[in-house]
Amino acid sequence: MHAEECLQLHFDLKSGRALLSCGDKDYVLPDIYPTKETARMAAQKFAWEKLGWKDRAREFRQASEVPVWLR
Repeated sequence: MHAEECLQLHFDLKSGRALLSCGDKDYVLPDIYPTKETARMAAQKFAWEKLGWKDRAREFRQASEVPVWLR
């Protein structure tokens, strides 16, 4: 993983919405999540599948290994 690709999850407890920041781009995750942990797991899966971490970050073998920092 490269420093410019640090994944940060911003979770709003009141609405259950989540925003994933990757470098200079932000992605609003499509669902509503009951907890920060479920939002983090969704963010890992989103990064793995939609942002291409599956192919770019060879040191990770599955989505659950992708580091997502909770904010």
